Amino acid sequence: MEKEIIINNQPDEITRIAQFIDELGMSLQLPPSITMSVNLAIEEAISNIIHHGYPTNKEGEITLLTSVAPGILTARIIDNGISFDPTERNTDADNIISLDQQLTQGLGLFLIRRTMDKVEYHSTESQNELTLIKKIDMDFKPEASLKTNICKIEEVTILTIEGRLDTANSNDFNAVISPLLSMPTPNIIINVEGLLYISSSGLRSLITLQKCVRQHQGVLVIEAMRPEILKIFDMTGCSSLFTIR
Repeated sequence: MEKEIIINNQPDEITRIAQFIDELGMSLQLPPSITMSVNLAIEEAISNIIHHGYPTNKEGEITLLTSVAPGILTARIIDNGISFDPTERNTDADNIISLDQQLTQGLGLFLIRRTMDKVEYHSTESQNELTLIKKIDMDFKPEASLKTNICKIEEVTILTIEGRLDTANSNDFNAVISPLLSMPTPNIIINVEGLLYISSSGLRSLITLQKCVRQHQGVLVIEAMRPEILKIFDMTGCSSLFTIR
């Protein structure tokens, strides 16, 4: 089975990619964890192309081709932007130690390499092609858009996050948490029981919040994290940056 989608090189087009992958996962009856891994890697790759592959205001198209063979899902991402090979490893970027390194090093590329089984890249004078390969076994639940709520009980601020925290809505999420960044001695609990998906953009937002909380001598705790979300925190080293319970 082969499927194709062509998008413009605009950030709001990423929501079409997410829907495309969700529908693919549903049609293949993939486990949610596999769909999430594929979605995460493709979103990170395409987001990188959109933000770094084209000069400002230059229009372009990005093509995503997916194909399925026994036990293998292949995604080919084709663009005509600036050539960049994400398979070139930087060993320092794989060892995430500090908050600043989390924010500045190639977290998105790290996630691509860790969530996919094989990553290949080649380019010509006219186009670039990134191939992502995931091993699959042939339960999918539709994923929601981002929902947030902030309430205060005595001296504790509770931030609830539900649905998807990804590139498409990270700016909205940053606006939601903006008042929390300057709170004196904040005491914040983040309830992520309903968080179904998080990309590197979402991780960066949480890292920024954690950094501000520490600067103001406060406390931040993340509660009720799903195993598939915890896996992303673990593989990126973010688990060591937060109190998770």
